[in-house]
Amino acid sequence: MAESARDTARPLPLTARAARAYLDVCFFHPFDDGNARAAFLTLVYVLAREGITLDGVILLRRVAFHADEPRDPLVLASYIDTHIAETRRLAATPA
Repeated sequence: MAESARDTARPLPLTARAARAYLDVCFFHPFDDGNARAAFLTLVYVLAREGITLDGVILLRRVAFHADEPRDPLVLASYIDTHIAETRRLAATPA
């Protein structure tokens, strides 16, 4: 979790840090049936720590991501970015 915090010496985008935390939990969490839930809660925590909440999470909850798949970190970071952009768009749209 410490590596998911903002670091001015090694600036990484929030989406990359959240994706990394998610995949770290998937890789290191000891329970075969609990990885996705624990990883998702970790991702939400990393975002919330930076003041970001998401209106929807469909792409993050319906797709499986694996720490040992080379493309999954990039896809996951892209999905997180998509959800953040959609949340901001909805917030800026008058009701």
